[in-house]
Amino acid sequence: MFPFTRVSERTAQRLAAVFFFTTLGLGLALAGFWRYVHQLTLTLPVIEAPKPVGIDAPPMQRVSPLLVEYRLDTPGRGELFPAMSTAAASDYWPVAILTITNTGKTPAVQVIAAQIPDFSRELRQTVVLGARQTATVRISPELLPVAYNLQEIAHATLRVSVLDDGGTTMFAQSRPVLIHSGYDLYWGKQFANAQVVARWVTPHDPAVLSLVSSAHRFIPNGRMPGYNISERNAKKLPDQVRRQAEAVFSALERSGFSYVSSIYTFGDFVRDSQRIRLPRETLQLDSANCMDISVAFASAIENLDMDPVLVIIPGHAFVGVRLGPQSPDILYMDLTVLPKGSFQQAIARAQQWLTKTKPDEVLTVDVAAARKMGIYPLPEVEQKSVATVDQSTNSEGKRRTSSTAASPTD
Repeated sequence: MFPFTRVSERTAQRLAAVFFFTTLGLGLALAGFWRYVHQLTLTLPVIEAPKPVGIDAPPMQRVSPLLVEYRLDTPGRGELFPAMSTAAASDYWPVAILTITNTGKTPAVQVIAAQIPDFSRELRQTVVLGARQTATVRISPELLPVAYNLQEIAHATLRVSVLDDGGTTMFAQSRPVLIHSGYDLYWGKQFANAQVVARWVTPHDPAVLSLVSSAHRFIPNGRMPGYNISERNAKKLPDQVRRQAEAVFSALERSGFSYVSSIYTFGDFVRDSQRIRLPRETLQLDSANCMDISVAFASAIENLDMDPVLVIIPGHAFVGVRLGPQSPDILYMDLTVLPKGSFQQAIARAQQWLTKTKPDEVLTVDVAAARKMGIYPLPEVEQKSVATVDQSTNSEGKRRTSSTAASPTD
């Protein structure tokens, strides 16, 4: 009994000592861990203040003018068509193209300035060229209203200069340019720019408003609601559109409109361009060719919030109106039957053209689609004479007519 009792007491003491030191160690470890976490949560990290950059850096070296090469070209033989300037035409050119080549070993900052005095605003743009880099810059200064108001082709001068970032002139040249009348349309090769003719469709022109007002007298109750119709009468919409088109036709007939052949155009692109009268001139003079009267009629149709189309075939043009919003059915009319032809004859003649013309030779310009492409009506400008025009000669000093040059439409 006694030896066993002594051993048990001794073992218990040892176990108690182990337990005590273990508990003490765990307590100290826990206290140390808590202190570490506490410091992490309460102590903000020290962020070094950013060092100033570039204070002592040397300025960027400017490239010597001898190390920068320039070439200025005027595509389109220097001829400009104001109507094409903001039409995103697929077959057209900028006023000029400037090619800059930096042959140096450091970047070059180039500030380009371009202007056609009296006819455009000044264009400014900055180009940064890397070492041994070439940039091609298309230059098209925004034309002023006076350019759109030109009745004949005008001689003008394009001035282009290039400065470095310090204001030193690196390059300066001028080029002669010819600015066409605001009425001239460049069709492009194979009528690539045909959609641009929608710019001549000007539904808000006061002369067009007057035409629409006159048309009210030739329709029952004087109502011209466009495509607006109740659901109950939806099937009658084609007849409603037809009556409105006939009312506009009757207003043109009453005005005494008469047909004339194409008028003169000038320059080196007479085979690919055409002079088209704006509706205000057509309606004021009561005379026009096929394209003139077509855009005037289309302007009235668009004013009534309906969808006109212009149809171009070899040597001729006529007009149509969709019989409903986005309808595939179109009422076509050839308005050259005026002044003595009837509305029925206008429809019949248009159908004759469609029948005898090959389908791949019929080009339809949807005015509503052109608007979605950003082709908007030509700007309204004052009708006044411009002193700086050349009324008798083209760039070669010879007068040309569209009749001898196979103009696209009569």
